[in-house]
Amino acid sequence: MTMPPPPDVPGDQGMTPSKPGTVAPPLAPAKRSKALIVGAIAGVLALCLLGTCVVAVGALVATRMDDGRQPSAADGPPPVLVPTTPPSPSTEETYSPPEEDPTTEEAPPPPPAKIGQCIAVNEDGDFLGIGNCNGTSGTYRVVSLDYGQGECADPESGYITEDGYRLCLELHLVRNYCYKFPKNDGWIVAASKCKAKGTVHIIDIVPGASNGNRCTRDYRWNRWYRFTHPTVVYCVMQY
Repeated sequence: MTMPPPPDVPGDQGMTPSKPGTVAPPLAPAKRSKALIVGAIAGVLALCLLGTCVVAVGALVATRMDDGRQPSAADGPPPVLVPTTPPSPSTEETYSPPEEDPTTEEAPPPPPAKIGQCIAVNEDGDFLGIGNCNGTSGTYRVVSLDYGQGECADPESGYITEDGYRLCLELHLVRNYCYKFPKNDGWIVAASKCKAKGTVHIIDIVPGASNGNRCTRDYRWNRWYRFTHPTVVYCVMQY
């Protein structure tokens, strides 16, 4: 609830005493105060047209307070000050990836074979191409390759170099197929004709064995060969 303003009480603040039966004229400062209020209202309307009502209303309230008069119900509801919202900073961010230094190294060529594939070689170990691992072509299987030609995982395993790659290999022979073994150092190749002189026919394969004791007794064989890297025994019929 808003209390009504107190009545004006005459005092000795520069007022001229009135005679009985007469009303003392209002003091000149009161006129100036009203003029200031009217002028302030006119200024507020002008400023509102310029979009600055908030600041003008605040000035009007301050003027009323300086006038010494408390607001009454006739003045209407107090002005509502609407805070202005400052523009929010832009949240859009730009990202510039760092520039990559140009490389002068050439990309390596595609490898001649992939890991797990079987390849064919001649008796000197020259690369003849990709074969298959079912015995018809290809006597060595690729276990690793390295364009930097570093050492194989097993330094004792055989390898060849082709197109700048070191291909680390393991022997891969298939039961019931014929091959030609070298007399000394050399590479095992597929036999051009099975049961020809100097060829061997694979009868049994025993991984991890150290001799022919575990070779099959169901089929005839006359010789066994043990290889390492990996360790395996081939039980063969040699012609």
